[in-house]
Amino acid sequence: MVGPNIQSLDKQQHLSNTDRIKLLKFLLSYVRPYLEQLHQDQCHELEMETKWRGDASTRVERSKLMKDERLYCDNCCTSMVDVYRSCPVCGYDLCLTCCHELRKGEQPGGEKAGSAEQQSHVRARGFGRILQNSWKLPLWSVNEDRSIPCPPSERGGCGSGTMVLRRILKADWIAKLVADVNYFLKSSPMPPVSCDNHELVCEHCVRMMKESAVAFDGLDGLLRRSAKRSNTKDNYLFCPTSQLIKKDGLEHFQRHWLLGEPVIVRNVFADTTGLSWEPLVMWRAFRETTKSKFESETTTIKALDCLDWSEVEISIRHFFTGYQEGRAYEDGWPEMLKLKHWPPSNSFEERLPRHGVEFFSALPFPEYTHPKQGVLNLASKLPDSVMKPDLGPKTYIAYGMREEIGRGDSITKLHCDMSDVVNILAHTTNVKLRKWQKRQVDKFQKLCKEMTLTKQDTEDAEHIQRGGPMAHASYLAVQPGTGDLEVSGMSIAADESNTALSPTWMNRLHKDTSNPEDMRLDNGLADRGCYGTDAVHHKDTLEEANLEMDEQFNTEVYLELPDDGRKTEDPFMKMEDNSVGGALWDIFRRQDVPKLQEYLKLHFREFRHTKECHLDHVIHPIHDQTIYLTEEHKRKLKEDFGIEPWTFEQQKGEAVLIPAGCPHQVRNLKSCIKVAMDFVSPENLQHCIHLTEEFRLLPKEHPAKEDKLEVKRMILYAANRAVRDLRHLTSPQNEQPSQTAANGSLPGYKVFAERHVSRMSEFVLG
Repeated sequence: MVGPNIQSLDKQQHLSNTDRIKLLKFLLSYVRPYLEQLHQDQCHELEMETKWRGDASTRVERSKLMKDERLYCDNCCTSMVDVYRSCPVCGYDLCLTCCHELRKGEQPGGEKAGSAEQQSHVRARGFGRILQNSWKLPLWSVNEDRSIPCPPSERGGCGSGTMVLRRILKADWIAKLVADVNYFLKSSPMPPVSCDNHELVCEHCVRMMKESAVAFDGLDGLLRRSAKRSNTKDNYLFCPTSQLIKKDGLEHFQRHWLLGEPVIVRNVFADTTGLSWEPLVMWRAFRETTKSKFESETTTIKALDCLDWSEVEISIRHFFTGYQEGRAYEDGWPEMLKLKHWPPSNSFEERLPRHGVEFFSALPFPEYTHPKQGVLNLASKLPDSVMKPDLGPKTYIAYGMREEIGRGDSITKLHCDMSDVVNILAHTTNVKLRKWQKRQVDKFQKLCKEMTLTKQDTEDAEHIQRGGPMAHASYLAVQPGTGDLEVSGMSIAADESNTALSPTWMNRLHKDTSNPEDMRLDNGLADRGCYGTDAVHHKDTLEEANLEMDEQFNTEVYLELPDDGRKTEDPFMKMEDNSVGGALWDIFRRQDVPKLQEYLKLHFREFRHTKECHLDHVIHPIHDQTIYLTEEHKRKLKEDFGIEPWTFEQQKGEAVLIPAGCPHQVRNLKSCIKVAMDFVSPENLQHCIHLTEEFRLLPKEHPAKEDKLEVKRMILYAANRAVRDLRHLTSPQNEQPSQTAANGSLPGYKVFAERHVSRMSEFVLG
């Protein structure tokens, strides 16, 4: 049994009470083990406090937090759920996990965290530079009576106080919640366990295959082949239409989801209002909601340059023009920009309300993905009285092109999200390379292959790693008649001592790129594209900038050819082609992560990141988000380690659901507008917790270190909300169980709850 076979929630249809009860119990069955473990850990720490104080009537003081206040462990940065320790002298806070590690004789955070912590403290300026002097954190251990002292000043504490217990929630709140959950699940079966066994296969697909007497290849339209692994049954991904899932319900999806497989849903906008996701439409809608405030946000934005991963400021007009027509550097190399989280606010619905409604209407499997009405989405259970994590929706707007050039590609690097994700491709524009640009890219790629075979290039690579100037073919603008190279906006002498390329290679590049006749369009017109890395053109007034942008998009752009007077469409204009996808996805199986990490640790020096410099070290090859596996690396990965990802092209109007714990990367084949939403499904709860523990071991300066999801706190509130809803749904005439228990309608309820609360009763603060 996978789960209750319930019809998928339609925007015009609500779940029946019977179906909702089944789904709520389904959620609680996954939550219960973690809730009981949390309760057990707190009871253990309370017993330790009693032994240390020698007083069974110890009172645990409650901390008073503001609505928008979060409490994190000062050692590992994990969010506090309820009971924790704090120094009464300096206020240093410590989570229970760190307390348990100290009592086991370990350094809190584990050996990996300790090592990473030391590295972070001795890191010099410049990425990856480590000081030569040895530095080590002082040891931290418990006292003879098993109490925990405040850490020394080198670790952020005062070193003088003894840490005492404090709590965030009301006394016995979790104990009562455990009793409530157990009561409603006392006759429920154990939930199915999420399994990453690649030998298993969806029973529904097998049955459909037998009924139609075809192989998996014959189930076209329902399954999409995304890998060519041998001796496995998971090369196909479930790929239904949005209309089919509304008809068939959740059960088929849940079988694939339990196997840890991504799911692709087609035509998600088929039953929505049809609101346009064109950049101009979005910009105008955004401008309407920000007329009297945030004026600067309607004229300029900060985008990410995919060549050197630097942040550039650019006017919205120029960014959206480049989205539709393409941009290039001064030497003609294609420029790829990305815009993350636009509009620049945590409230997508506030800045783009109509697009927010359109996105929520398009969400597949809303029982899982909807941020407010998703009955199986743990994130939807958080009350308004607590600060919520930013789970979206988030808009990603990026340039793209089909060719993989190896430098400056429009990509999202390999990473692993803390939660499940649904990503919808809302809009695409096809911008192709001009022929002369394609020739330049081909020459560069051929040159790079030749350089890797020479001893000179080995020395050049070492020079780059030592901090030499960033000089490579993709960003060189060789000025005819001079011996200078223009690199990233700076002019540097083109001599052997000041560049990362030898004179031999520079001469060849000069020959390849310095012919002005080659820098012309195929129709003989001079290239008038969006060149340059500047891009901010400030206007005297907001109205002037808005008017100019309106004129830009509302005017048909044609070029007058002098020979015959015919009007020809601008070769920079968008060329929509729906025969190919807009984004290329690579999603790795969870069971392949150890081998994937092993490969990345062996080859990380072959990858470039900020300022186009080779990586000289990695802390975590996936969580660092500094690596993108090219086609060549994916080929070597399969040859050397026998693993390959699911690889597929996402079409416009398709939603991709990625399970938590699956590393993935994306390359944009067209200019794309994607909208993503994080959610937390019951089946993948264990993987969310596992990732939280992995992030806990990262150094404090690591971008992924913060416990943004706070999944343990989410478990508490999800269980509490589910219990409250079940009380309402199962009580006669909507009476609460606590009321009906007194009348015998729910026999034994009060006795059942009191038995689970008794262990903590002596710690109640009067």
